[in-house]
Amino acid sequence: MRLRKIPIDFLWEGLELSGDIYNDRGSVLLLKRGEVLTQDRLDKLSKFERGGYITTSEETYQEILNSGKAPRAALQRVYEEAIGYTALKNDVDSIFSVTRNASEINMEATETVTKDIFTKIKVLDFPKIFQCIDAPREMDENLQRHSLNVAFTNGVIGQWLKLPEPVIKKLVCAGLVHDIGKTKIPEEILNAPRRLTEEEFEIIKAHPVYSYELLWDNVDEDIRLAARHHHERLDGKGYPDQIAGDEISLLARITAISDVYDAMISQRSYKESLIPFDVLEKFKKGEFPGLDERLVDLFVKNMVENYRDVKVQMSDGRIGVVRYIPPNDLNHPIINCNHDVSQTDDKWYCVCIANQTGK
Repeated sequence: MRLRKIPIDFLWEGLELSGDIYNDRGSVLLLKRGEVLTQDRLDKLSKFERGGYITTSEETYQEILNSGKAPRAALQRVYEEAIGYTALKNDVDSIFSVTRNASEINMEATETVTKDIFTKIKVLDFPKIFQCIDAPREMDENLQRHSLNVAFTNGVIGQWLKLPEPVIKKLVCAGLVHDIGKTKIPEEILNAPRRLTEEEFEIIKAHPVYSYELLWDNVDEDIRLAARHHHERLDGKGYPDQIAGDEISLLARITAISDVYDAMISQRSYKESLIPFDVLEKFKKGEFPGLDERLVDLFVKNMVENYRDVKVQMSDGRIGVVRYIPPNDLNHPIINCNHDVSQTDDKWYCVCIANQTGK
């Protein structure tokens, strides 16, 4: 019998086990099928298995996974580990740590991660990618997770534009390193638990130049310029060079959109995160001036199309399916929840993409 590893915090008091529970190596029987978990038993499991995991049958694993009672953060963690997102995030963290300490980018490692992300984009479908991108995140992993998400989003947009594979790979790499200049920004400013002062914001605004400088001359100039110009705007009101229009490359324009999307999705020390549909509505209303309108329209159109029939977790804890997204009301999609079809509102809304496996 194949055993699956599962976090102990997926279990809950009152759960009647449909299969046996073993230690994390599957070598010691801990609880038998049919037993009902009490808080005392859960406490004993946690003390016995200090690593936080037990093993059980595939059938029991799936039942627990799709029960709706397992903690969302724990479910997300297991999901990200399963599809390889966690490994990529750790690789990005390693690249950024080396850059922070040595003031030099390990381009060999960066190119390897770029290839791995590109491969994931080709084999994973939209919900699986954006279940990771749209997930709530810890504040201390914002930079590496943001960089990985922008790399993924850049690659997806490149696919939607039907760009050649070499260009998509450049887009992925540009997304990965666009904010690497932030490794030269003091952490007390980067992670300030409040809005930045004008002086601090001026320091932050230097990061695109730092990114460009850290990417040495042997790095493709298209990637370097995308990193330098991802905060430039078509109206000339961006930074650091205040260039406008056709002076901004396609890679930089795409990276700007990916950067804004993930910034809005993520929680900051001074703001709450937004749900994807709210962000798409803001894009459609032009609340992020200076972006390429043609690319924004393509991004919103494809995001809407790909969100249809995707399972989402609702604010009341139920799992629903997106059935329709009104073109003039993107932040209030129509959801099918247990055959109850209703439009979301300010009190009942989509929290995030749900696990797409099971029922």
